[in-house]
Amino acid sequence: MSDAIAGSGTLLLAGDGGSPEVFTAVAEQVSLKMPQYSRNEIEVSILNEGEDDKILGILRKGQVTGTLNWLPTNATHSDTSGMLYDLLNNTARNWRIAVAPLGLPHWTFQGKIQMFDVQEISVDAALQVAFALTVTGTITRVNS
Repeated sequence: MSDAIAGSGTLLLAGDGGSPEVFTAVAEQVSLKMPQYSRNEIEVSILNEGEDDKILGILRKGQVTGTLNWLPTNATHSDTSGMLYDLLNNTARNWRIAVAPLGLPHWTFQGKIQMFDVQEISVDAALQVAFALTVTGTITRVNS
C-alpha cells in the first residue's frame, strides 16, 4: 500500500498587507505548481587536473504557476483588487501556500504576478486562466 498524500485541499492565499496580516484563498484553484529550488552549476576545473570540477551557485527560486476557473469579478481574480490588478499595477504582496493535509509546512513569501493568461474559450469548457507568480523574497516554511 502506498503512503502517497493527496494534494486536494492545497490553497494559494493572498495577503492583505495588514498587521496582523490576513490571508485569503484565491478562488477556484484547479492546479498549482510549487516553486522549484535550484542552484546553477559553476565550472571550476583546473587546467592540470585531468577531470572536471564544479561548485554550486546561489539558491534560486522558481515561479508558482497554476490554473484557475476564472471569475472575472471575484475579488481575488479581478482587475480592481485581485491577481489581474496586481499584474497591471506591478504590485508585490505576501503569498502563502497551505499544502494539504494539515500538518505540512505552509510556504510564505513575497511575490508579484508575472503572467495572467486567459485560456482558450470554448463551448464545452470552463473559462480558465493560467497564472505565474514570481517569488521576490525568501520562502519561509512554517508548520501549521
